[in-house]
Amino acid sequence: MASTRGSETTRAFRPTPFFDHGLFLLHLNRGKEEMVRGRYETARREFEEARRLRPRDPEVLLSLSITLFHLGQFVEAETMTRDLLAEHAESVPLLFNLGLILFKAGRDRDAQEPLERVLGLAPAHRKAHLTLGLIAQRRGAWDEAQRHFKLAGAELKDGAEGDDPVARTARAAAAEVRVSTASRPSLNDSRSSPVVTPEPLDSLTTSGKLKITTGARMRMQTAVLGGAAASAPAGARPLGPFSPKPGGFLSVSCGSGVRVRRGIVVGRTGSPVLEDSPSAAPDGLGVVLVGVAGDGVLLVADPGRVPWLKALASETLSVHPERLLAFESALMCRANVMAGASDRTAASSRRTRPATPLFLKLSGSGAVALAVSSEPARFDVERSQPLTIAARAVVAYGGEVVPELLAESDPLSGLGAGASLCFTGVGFVLADVS
Repeated sequence: MASTRGSETTRAFRPTPFFDHGLFLLHLNRGKEEMVRGRYETARREFEEARRLRPRDPEVLLSLSITLFHLGQFVEAETMTRDLLAEHAESVPLLFNLGLILFKAGRDRDAQEPLERVLGLAPAHRKAHLTLGLIAQRRGAWDEAQRHFKLAGAELKDGAEGDDPVARTARAAAAEVRVSTASRPSLNDSRSSPVVTPEPLDSLTTSGKLKITTGARMRMQTAVLGGAAASAPAGARPLGPFSPKPGGFLSVSCGSGVRVRRGIVVGRTGSPVLEDSPSAAPDGLGVVLVGVAGDGVLLVADPGRVPWLKALASETLSVHPERLLAFESALMCRANVMAGASDRTAASSRRTRPATPLFLKLSGSGAVALAVSSEPARFDVERSQPLTIAARAVVAYGGEVVPELLAESDPLSGLGAGASLCFTGVGFVLADVS
């Protein structure tokens, strides 16, 4: 009898199986790399392994649903997306994904509802306008189609500022509508399939709002600075809780909650409350960041650099921690593991060159303050044109790009560049000379 009770006690106190966060990130990032390369079946296997370690991780589930979409498994992709929407009911990327999945499955009427909800939450969502325009085109509603194509950017001139794949697709569709209205005056004359296909699905993380374009055709839009184009002066306008000050200072209002890099706070007013618990922070980020909230304002500065503000609108940005000043707490933050280096080369790297830079992946909607010597340059990365650049120059990157730390034998190192990063995929890199 005593033995039975002992056995029950052992079962009751059996520890939870160990969660290997490094292994989880390995499978997640491998899956993303394979998805960028278009190897969707391999990507699916990697995401399934990551899902086995974290069954309810939203980023894994979203990535898996996108992979299923590309594999043509629309029913499974729809089910997974609807499950995520149950927890993130007003997520614009999820609603758009659902609409596009239903559209590609030929269920135009079902697709309209989530796409119209997208426009209710984000009236300027160009990909939703483009897809709704294609639906209207398919049923022969030419005027409605043209209205959506116009809002998607069809009137932008080829090569003009702001021209991108969404605008080019909308232009092609609008041109076809003009031909159709000339040769098919009947509003009931529809087509079984669109002339052009809409842009790919979006991605998110636990914020429910992160957007990453998964197809190779889509470039990220121009970086935003204080609501203006990135060419505006870096300290020109406040953004969110951040207000640049002369002399390289940044004023940070703590009312809605912010996370600040350690070691850069030089002053404060009011009584902001620090949420300082490094050991409890995920991924060990508490060593790098501290949370601050409450009634007060912080003054931060990074000697030799000035603040540069960027708005994230349901998207992601991976930032070098030494270039990060602060960001709104509404953004999710996690460590972004570098890709492409094996354990053997990593061990060799520690003896011959600086350690692999750790990037912090910010996801969702909110404002970010970066530290730069001047306004950073933006370099677009295409699948056919990877970018190799000195690691010390990289401020941040976004889109579906994969960074890899190159060996010292890279020719750039002999020219004084030092350790170099190679970015492959589709997206952009922000770089600064400091």
